[in-house]
Amino acid sequence: MKKLGALFLSLILAVSVFSGAASAAAKPVSVWMDGAAVSFKQGAPMVENGTTLVPLRPLIEKLGVNLYWDSETQTVTGTKSGLSFALQVGNDTAVVNGVVEALDAVPRIIRGTTYVPLRFVAEAVGYKVTWDAKNNAVALAPAGQPGGSKGFLWKAEKNGNTVYLLGSIHVAQAKMYPLRAEIEAAYKASSYLGVEVDMTKVDADAMEKLVEDKGTYKDGTTLKDHVSAETYRALVDILIANKMPLTAFDQYEPWVVAQSLPSLQGEADGYQANLGIDVYLMGKAAQDNKLIVPLESAESQLDMFDRFSPALQEAQLKEAIDAYNLPSAQGGAAIDALTRMWVTGDEDALVEMTKASEENQEYYKALIIDRNLTMTGKIEGYLNDDQNVTRMIVVGAAHMLGNDGIVTHLKNDGYTVTKL
Repeated sequence: MKKLGALFLSLILAVSVFSGAASAAAKPVSVWMDGAAVSFKQGAPMVENGTTLVPLRPLIEKLGVNLYWDSETQTVTGTKSGLSFALQVGNDTAVVNGVVEALDAVPRIIRGTTYVPLRFVAEAVGYKVTWDAKNNAVALAPAGQPGGSKGFLWKAEKNGNTVYLLGSIHVAQAKMYPLRAEIEAAYKASSYLGVEVDMTKVDADAMEKLVEDKGTYKDGTTLKDHVSAETYRALVDILIANKMPLTAFDQYEPWVVAQSLPSLQGEADGYQANLGIDVYLMGKAAQDNKLIVPLESAESQLDMFDRFSPALQEAQLKEAIDAYNLPSAQGGAAIDALTRMWVTGDEDALVEMTKASEENQEYYKALIIDRNLTMTGKIEGYLNDDQNVTRMIVVGAAHMLGNDGIVTHLKNDGYTVTKL
């Protein structure tokens, strides 16, 4: 099933923050930024199928975006604080930081004025968009941490080699941008970008086949035969709530379903994998022709989940169901807590999250201990070679700290590691 594979592998989400009822409102749409109305002298904002379209130039000027207009291809390119986007008149897709995204409404020219989707442009350059249905108004506000999101950044050095270590969050919101200057500077100074998996080289069809080969039942049984009736019923309730077929997950093993459910949660909350920190930097590296070096492979990550015991797989699925159904009872959805932690650079929270995963030793050994040792070995190889170059390594933040963290291993092995 193609849709499920995409949800699991790339967590591509389509989120709309505007109410469909807005299009029926009689009051003209107004756009506000920092408490002041944005003036549109030629053309007025309009709502189409729940998406607000506005004249391009007044919006761009107000947001402080550097604009380039290609009249031949009717393409507009905008950049600000390391973020970039490109839109083309009549095209229902756009590019954000090198990643292709679907648009809710197509850019167009009306009576000589170019109209673009407001939410897409604003969020692409790090603004939060809020819809006031009562007043038929849209408010824009800077969404990132003052000075940029802090994240988790270290610098390791030896033999004239430098490795910047950045703990990433793989699924993010636009409000996490821009990143602080030190992160952007570390990227700029690096000749190579190391990541867990180079998603710029992943073939979607090949990945789909990997999921089908490793994560589906081929013996005539279905998910219902491998989990408790209680777990299966709870999953069906989620499918009903999302208006999906009741058998949508039946051919998949529990580990696939457990990894897919967070995307349904994120779809409602504005999280997108193609806004993830690692994807953002891979997009920049692809644009800059900077070499991207994978520390792992997509197949090795899928193999890890596929080797989990049946008991662990069902436990993961039940945990994913609980997280979906009871976010407030768990102190906020886990991904919300992860986002807050990353934006503020809260190391104590990061260590606490990592330590919590130690409760299940099978899970912790596979996900953290074994992979960290492998990645640490490769990083130490970079520090010990004779190339005298600077590299940036971007992996999940949970791999960095704690007793078995990459930063901890490097320090214990005698390398100089400085927190930035």
